[in-house]
Amino acid sequence: MKTYQDIKSAATIDAVIHYIEALLDTRFKRVKKNRYNAPCPFHADTNASFMVYVNKDDEVRFHCFGACKGDWDIYDLIMLRRNYRFSKAQQVWAAHLGVTDFNFDDGSSSGIPEPDETSEPDEPVGFVEPKQGDAKGLAALENAADFYHELFVANEDRFRTVWEYLARRGVGKETIDKFTIGYAPPYSDEQYHGRALIDGFVPHFVKDTDAFEAFSNGGLFRFLNDATVKGYGYYCRQIDFNRKNLFSRNYGDFFAGRIVFPIYGADAGVTGMVGRRPGDRGVRWLKHQVREVPLSAKSWLYGIEKAAPSIRQYRTIILVEGLFDYFAFYNLLQDQDKAVVVSTLGSYLTPEAATFLKGLDIENYIVAYDWDELGRNGIERIAAKTGGWVYYLGGLADGRDPFAMLKPVVHTISGFSLKPMQTDAQ
Repeated sequence: MKTYQDIKSAATIDAVIHYIEALLDTRFKRVKKNRYNAPCPFHADTNASFMVYVNKDDEVRFHCFGACKGDWDIYDLIMLRRNYRFSKAQQVWAAHLGVTDFNFDDGSSSGIPEPDETSEPDEPVGFVEPKQGDAKGLAALENAADFYHELFVANEDRFRTVWEYLARRGVGKETIDKFTIGYAPPYSDEQYHGRALIDGFVPHFVKDTDAFEAFSNGGLFRFLNDATVKGYGYYCRQIDFNRKNLFSRNYGDFFAGRIVFPIYGADAGVTGMVGRRPGDRGVRWLKHQVREVPLSAKSWLYGIEKAAPSIRQYRTIILVEGLFDYFAFYNLLQDQDKAVVVSTLGSYLTPEAATFLKGLDIENYIVAYDWDELGRNGIERIAAKTGGWVYYLGGLADGRDPFAMLKPVVHTISGFSLKPMQTDAQ
């Protein structure tokens, strides 16, 4: 009786190649005995990176030497293409070969997760420090910010639940326009399929592949066949083989399913993005992943482009942790031309951000979040270097009035009054 290993041996290589050519719509070229290559169907491949070979165990294997870096057998590829379980992939391949006397493996594939094992992950991602300057990368961020904002504003009815969620959090249409807030539809969206940004720029990418690289290296796209990421079992199932274009087939929008907040530098240029799910399910924040472009999340201060003039005038800054804490204080202060608030996007002021703030000659550091010892020490050190003071207010709990938090310390700030705001509050 044959085993599942027997029917993927070197003796089956011709059958394997013909089957995969039809399955993945690709064509292999013979390199030498038992070795063939073709453009990889799982990424935008301009080289023949997809290799078929026979390993030392007499097993036919596939390997991508390009972006995928993956290694698969015939069952893995059937699972990827058809979204089958390992047991079903064995049955399909055995039937194709006409093998009926067959001993199935009742385990699981070592390379591809079972279709129902992995749900969409919802957790932060890491950062990679930039290696060199790249004007195209910055332009890609600007284009993406404008695209998501225009898509969101033009489809208010379609994305009604997102608009209502933002309104409940104190973010109305005027603020959405002022901060270029946008939305990236999820993979489950029947029109956009998690590819709104990619599909919007595909005609441009076809003409200029360097433009695609700028978007991709800027972290705006997610490579769906990256087996090294958590949630690979979910993302690989989003590969759409019905799409002929390799960009939109194998990549998705990195922020799919999230409200998109562009991060601006002091010069008002986009330096990154943050995404948040419209709701409270799971880990909520995804900071923008950066690869080989001049963007560093370490120095991000949300709202600094609007706050810097007032910070210099009043020598005061209010530091908050999250974006909706930021908008709570911003809504309170903006009408008085005293928008001295920024979000550190976490309870820690990084050395890079601290160095930037040092140049603003700040005297009063008002901290409106629950800091840890590391965060407290960092802020106190930078305040000491400029002869300033630190006022700790604590975090802004749901329903807490930011005016009530500021009232005890505002008298210490020269030229800064809350009286007009107090009148408005009453």
